[in-house]
Amino acid sequence: MKKLSRTKLKDIKGKEQQGCSGCPTGGNYGDGPEYTNSCWSYWALSPNCRNCVDVSADCYGPDYSDYYSK
Repeated sequence: MKKLSRTKLKDIKGKEQQGCSGCPTGGNYGDGPEYTNSCWSYWALSPNCRNCVDVSADCYGPDYSDYYSK
């Protein structure tokens, strides 16, 4: 299996992927002062936009399990 560069991975689009146009791609999401947006803000994004942002693993913790375990 061939290893892909980050540049090539970034260009891969899944089935019916709309891209990141219209998504807030600035900043990052997580719990704590080092993040510009909260995890609640992350989960308020559309599923498509969630694939376009930098998110902390904290947003997948037990406090948010109602959102990702569906």
